Amino acid sequence: MQPDSDTNRTKINAAGTAGRILKKIPAFLTDQKRTVLSVYGRIAAACSNATDLQKAATAVLVLVISIVTLVHETNALHSAKLQDTAGDRDRIVMASAAQDAAESAASEVLQSFMSMELWDARAHLESDLNRQTASLRSEYMKILDRGEGDSFHPGSETERKLWETVRARRKKELSEDPYLILVNKWHYLPEDYEADPVTLPNGQMIGSQCFEPLMKMLEDCAEAGGTPIVCSGYRPHDKQVYLFGEQINRWLYAGYGQEDAEDLAATAVAIPGTSEHELGFAADIYSSENMSLDESQVQTFTQQWLMENCWRYGFVLRYPKDKSDITGIIFEPWHYRYVGDEHAHKIHEAGICLEEYLDETDHPDHAEDSDEPED
Repeated sequence: MQPDSDTNRTKINAAGTAGRILKKIPAFLTDQKRTVLSVYGRIAAACSNATDLQKAATAVLVLVISIVTLVHETNALHSAKLQDTAGDRDRIVMASAAQDAAESAASEVLQSFMSMELWDARAHLESDLNRQTASLRSEYMKILDRGEGDSFHPGSETERKLWETVRARRKKELSEDPYLILVNKWHYLPEDYEADPVTLPNGQMIGSQCFEPLMKMLEDCAEAGGTPIVCSGYRPHDKQVYLFGEQINRWLYAGYGQEDAEDLAATAVAIPGTSEHELGFAADIYSSENMSLDESQVQTFTQQWLMENCWRYGFVLRYPKDKSDITGIIFEPWHYRYVGDEHAHKIHEAGICLEEYLDETDHPDHAEDSDEPED
C-alpha cells in the first residue's frame, strides 16, 4: 500500500520541524544533539514506513514530544553544572533559547495537528476506539442477556473495567423496570410497593398491567385445544401473612417449637414478602384436566402449550427445571410471571431463569433450601 499525499506531506513536515529544532541546539551541547539525532533517526524511520495518515501523525507527535523532552532535560542538567561566570551565563542563555525554540517548534506541530490535515487522523483514531468500545459493550450486553455474567472473565484490565461498568449499568437499569422486580427468599418485596390488581372472570386477581396479555394468552391456549384455569393470582400481603401464620400454628399444634414450626411452615407457604403473588405479576395456571399442582402438569397439553408460547405474551415459566439451586424453588410447571415482551423473549431465547437474566445468582445459601415450593 503506497502512502497518500497527506501522509507524505505529514512526513515532510515532521522532518522540517526536527531540522529546525536541531539547528537551534548550541554547538557546545554536542552530546545532547547526538542524542536528539539518534531519537529522531529511530522515530523518523517509523514515520517513513507509515502507510497511512494516522500512523504518520502518531509518529510526528512522538518525535516532537521526545525531542522537546530531551532538550529540556539536557539543558537543565547542563545549566546546573555551569559556574556563575559571564561566559557560562551566555551559554545558559543559548541553551534556554534552544529550549524555547524546541518548545516553539513543538507548539507549531501541535497546532498543525489541530488543523484539518492532522485532525482527520486524530478523528480516525478516536472513531476506531469508539467503534471498538461500542462493539465490546454490545458483546458484553449479549453475554449478560444470556445469563453468563458469572462465568465470563475479560482478557485485559481495560476490558475488565469496561465490563464492570456495563454490568453495573445494566443491573441498575433493569432494577428500575417495574416488571422486573425480583422477589424471592433473598429479595423481599419493596416496602413501598403497591400492586394494582383487577379481577379475572373466574374471581381470581392479577395486576392490571398484565391483565390483557394474560387474557390473550388464556384465550389463544383454549383455541389451540388447552383448558387453562388461573387457580391463584394476586395475593395481598395480609393474606400471605395469614396463610403463613396458619401453617406455623399447624406445626405448633403438632408439638414443634416456634423456630422449627416456622422452618416447616416455609416449606409449604412462602414467607410473607417473598412470594411473587404479592407483586400481582404471577399466575398459577393448571389444566382443568389435571388440577394437581405438581410435575404431572407437564403431561397436559395446556402446560406444554403455555411453556412453549408464554413468552409471546410477555410471560416466562418462573421456576424452570434444573434451576432450583438458583431460584430456591422447586420446578413448578404452572407458575408464570409477567416480565414484558422484550425481556420474556430474551429469557426464552437463552433458556434461563429470571435470576440469571437479572445477574442476581450469587446466593450465599442457595443450595440449602432448593426444595421449597413458591406459594
